[in-house]
Amino acid sequence: MIRTILFMISTLLFMGCVTDAPYKLPAVSFNPEQLDDGWVVSSAEEQEMSRDLLTSIQEKLHDEDIFFNTKSLIIARNGELVFETYIQDPEDRSRIGHVQSMTKSVTSLITGIALQDGLIDSLNQPVVGLIPNIYPDNARKREITIRHLLTMRSGLDIDNSVFSVKMYVDKPENPARYILDLPLYADPGERFYYRDCDPHLMSYIIGELSGRSIEEIARERLFTPLGIEDYYWGSDHSGTSMGAHGLHAKPRDLLKIGQLVLQNGKWEGQQLVDSSWVSQATQTQVQTPDDYGWNYGYYWWMVPEWNGFSAWGHGGNFIMVLPDYGMVILMTSMPDTNDELVGSALNQLEDLIRPLMESLQAME
Repeated sequence: MIRTILFMISTLLFMGCVTDAPYKLPAVSFNPEQLDDGWVVSSAEEQEMSRDLLTSIQEKLHDEDIFFNTKSLIIARNGELVFETYIQDPEDRSRIGHVQSMTKSVTSLITGIALQDGLIDSLNQPVVGLIPNIYPDNARKREITIRHLLTMRSGLDIDNSVFSVKMYVDKPENPARYILDLPLYADPGERFYYRDCDPHLMSYIIGELSGRSIEEIARERLFTPLGIEDYYWGSDHSGTSMGAHGLHAKPRDLLKIGQLVLQNGKWEGQQLVDSSWVSQATQTQVQTPDDYGWNYGYYWWMVPEWNGFSAWGHGGNFIMVLPDYGMVILMTSMPDTNDELVGSALNQLEDLIRPLMESLQAME
């Protein structure tokens, strides 16, 4: 009996210690390491950034449970790395990770390449004429255009949770036909509804027009010139690259994608993506409903506070590009799909860097 009582007391004391202990991960240096990966390492002083404010960002990432799902944060300015930290494990620098809907922004770049190659005539081109042997009976569906897909306004009615089940469990024989057979919740172009079916249909269309998957196009036209070799891009059962959320890549490589966009599609003197497309894709193309909080371009979210834009994947995955400051900020997180329960939303990343941005604004 006495032994039982002592065991219960010791258990309660242990639980009390665990409960009361503050959440704290060991802080490490945020100074980037020079590697043979194409990035040049710089310092806070060289880039006219406050070391104290960068240290504060580092402490918040390692101290506050709001970012407990975060894996990495990297900041580049003027094309050079100035801040790099890995919260969970330093080895995450060399691991590919799933970046969720950040993939959509890469699909946007591939769409720009398809346009410059003449595979797509214009954004107003109807979708139906681009997919062989699929002719929706509904006349309104025949009004869906490439532009509607790029701005999440196809009008096709399906939620992401249902779409994922259909693609990965039910595995429709023809995914494009399945998507275009969906009912309409609104006329094409009438309402913004963020989900995965529109960019996946975009991937299917580019695959049909080019005879190659968007992963293959990305490898040849983007990743190889950028020096990105180690990555994975998932596909559905038909072999169509998941245009909404299939990409897995390393943090420094993802940052290169942001740097490419910051440089208007140019990399080491080569124009990989037409600059006019980059400009269009990263400007507001549709005013979203108030509950979204940010306006939308072509698979890029707008960051009006600093005249920038961002790729955004569930759970806290971002490539934020701030052209006025020559900055690209990458955050990667565990691939959770519920921002309300885990990870961070775009406003939380904005809050994290706001003191730094205010200091840069004060210097102008």
